[in-house]
Amino acid sequence: MNTFLLVALSFITLLMISTGVFLLSKRFNFPYTVSLVGVGILIALLSQFPVFSFLDDFHLTPEILLYIFLPILLFESAYNIKYKEMLRSARSISLLAVVSLIVSAFLIATFIHYGALLFGYHIPFLIALLFGTLISATDPVAVLALFKELGAPRRLTLIFEGESLFNDGTAFALFLVILTYIQSVAGFHSDGHENLYGIFANHFFWTDTMGLIVTGIISFLLMILVGMLFGSFIGIVFSKIIEKIKNNEFLEITLTLILAHTTFILAEVLNHFLLPVSGVIATTLAALVVGNYGRYKISPKVEETMERFWGFFAFISNSLVFILVGIMIVSLGIDWKVMIIPVAIAIIAVVIARAVSIYGIIIPLNWTRKEEQIPLSWLHMLSWGSLRGALAIIMVLLIPESLTIAGWDFSFSIRDFILALTVGCIVFTTFIKATTIIPLMKHFHIDKLHEIEEVEHVEGKMIMLLEVLAKIGSLKERGFIMDEEYTLLYEKYTQELEIVRKELDGLMKQKWDAIPGLISRVITLHALGIEKFSLKKLYMYNEISEHEFKILLRKNESQIHRVEMGLPQIKTEGEERNANLFERFTEMISSWLHNDVNPTLSRFMRARARLIIADSALKGLIVFEGVDFIAGRKEFREIQELYTSFRENARKEHAELFASNKDLLVEFDSHLANKSLLKQQEVIVEDLFQKEIISPKLYIRFKEEIEEKIYE
Repeated sequence: MNTFLLVALSFITLLMISTGVFLLSKRFNFPYTVSLVGVGILIALLSQFPVFSFLDDFHLTPEILLYIFLPILLFESAYNIKYKEMLRSARSISLLAVVSLIVSAFLIATFIHYGALLFGYHIPFLIALLFGTLISATDPVAVLALFKELGAPRRLTLIFEGESLFNDGTAFALFLVILTYIQSVAGFHSDGHENLYGIFANHFFWTDTMGLIVTGIISFLLMILVGMLFGSFIGIVFSKIIEKIKNNEFLEITLTLILAHTTFILAEVLNHFLLPVSGVIATTLAALVVGNYGRYKISPKVEETMERFWGFFAFISNSLVFILVGIMIVSLGIDWKVMIIPVAIAIIAVVIARAVSIYGIIIPLNWTRKEEQIPLSWLHMLSWGSLRGALAIIMVLLIPESLTIAGWDFSFSIRDFILALTVGCIVFTTFIKATTIIPLMKHFHIDKLHEIEEVEHVEGKMIMLLEVLAKIGSLKERGFIMDEEYTLLYEKYTQELEIVRKELDGLMKQKWDAIPGLISRVITLHALGIEKFSLKKLYMYNEISEHEFKILLRKNESQIHRVEMGLPQIKTEGEERNANLFERFTEMISSWLHNDVNPTLSRFMRARARLIIADSALKGLIVFEGVDFIAGRKEFREIQELYTSFRENARKEHAELFASNKDLLVEFDSHLANKSLLKQQEVIVEDLFQKEIISPKLYIRFKEEIEEKIYE
């Protein structure tokens, strides 16, 4: 049979199997990635039979992993991280991603080198360090899936994801520098990819050890720094390109796919010109820029499709990588009788080094009080939840098969040796660590709802029941249900609502003495959430510019963070925000990029938006008027009065601007209102198409006509 046909058949079969594994994992509540590795091992065993021999025809190669899967995984992770939230934990994330990783790499190397000597194995320190570098990069896929499933604290999830994202770049750059150093010491030369990163080191023509070390440090720092600058530049360029394309989901999504792979490939190309660039760091920064700055250039209706597209591609990539790792475990041509002790030492070394590098770095950070404290239970999760995965395999496969070094006594190659250690650690973290994370989270009560969430849970049930009652009334008015049905349903849900109201009332009384300011925090967060939703809707309907939207959104998110931290809400528009240097810099750049906007129109849009969102928040507070313990408190009245003042101040500014700039603003205000009406027409056309009242051809025609008016 044709070789390509067998590879294609293998690829499709693996996708089918991974889909089935996903469904079964959901059904039995078992970690998906763990299941994939196990199934991969079974597939490798099955492929020994002639009828199933095609199953392992699709192989992991360095090129496929490096240029296809890795950019996808990096972009998808970084695209959804909000830089403002990440900056609030910047110290812990940066320490974990850089300092902790370097400490871990050297500790692992030390444990393996000296631990192996106790059992009569001589493993050169440099080889142990090469392994320590690649195995110190954590893979968040399985852990984050479990965190989301159990509702882990948002900050813990962010720290874990931020560390995993940035330590990939640190590990990759350090790995390449150490690999180059080993090649230089061993006098190894090759024209392949493995020497691509050695060009910079070899450029200095240093042969002494100190010179090579200095060169390595310079190369490592430059790879990270230049990678950050290059990735940020590419992210801004592509964001500007996306801005020029309006409401074309295929082109906008395709551009992000091109961005992910182009950034990585161009970084590799730049290395040929003696400019060390970390492709991992560059791709990560490009994705961060597009996910935060470029996100608002993407057409609002395309944003949801964009996230689903990248979620789908990440799912496919992770599925194939983990199932192929399982296949690789069986296919390794290693004498496991010889390797069992080194693998055991490696596993113990990785666990100990991870613990030391976590507790030893974060506990002193907690003492400094430079950042919000990280609880000890979170440190346990950061230490134990450090799984290993795709990137470690990618780095192993970049080691030249013929690489050797003085003192290497094993019968198999350095690459196969490190691959065996890596696979052993992946198996341990996959089958032992991943399967014990849920019990560990429950043991430390990390999955437990905190006080605000407990209240929000009951509050959410109350809001749902109010919406249901409103729907029942609407159905009766439209004649869709009879009077008897209406009475039965109304009484049923009214009783449920009263029970929930009493539950909320009792919960607030219970928490009142234990948590000072609980009522204010709950009500304020409710109002701020409505503000944010209303603001996003205005932007989606083109009733506010990107610049003004970002200004108001930053204020809203800053307010939410303050309230979550137990700080009082800022009560005046002019009160100074506690913005850090980076936030002030980004605001200055944003203002410079939008300096062509008429200041009067800018103020008018902002006042109009503040008026609308304050009014929406006030209407949303009505839900609490049925809860006696809340409605009767002065805190509730104060928040109502605060938002009334917000609305009246915005109304006053809106009226003053309109009166003093009537000629300019009459047409502009009509233009904004027309944008909203045109978006409503889009909704109506969508509804007509779904009901098959209009044909697909007419649907496209209507959409094109409306979009032309929206963006004219």
